[in-house]
Amino acid sequence: MDSNKINKLWSISLLIINIVTLIIVIPNIFGIELPDIMKRVFVIIDLIALPFVVYSTYKKFKLMKISKS
Repeated sequence: MDSNKINKLWSISLLIINIVTLIIVIPNIFGIELPDIMKRVFVIIDLIALPFVVYSTYKKFKLMKISKS
């Protein structure tokens, strides 16, 4: 995988996690209760995006280490 693909994967997965987290948290700040099923779906989306962040972060560090040596 080249660095552009890794950077895109990393950016998109972080963006997904941030948007989903904001969707869950902002209604709680304003006292709006989201339906339970909606919260669960967003948490599942978060959990699906998490391995992509881990994988792409690992690849980014690996590429940085290779490029420095």
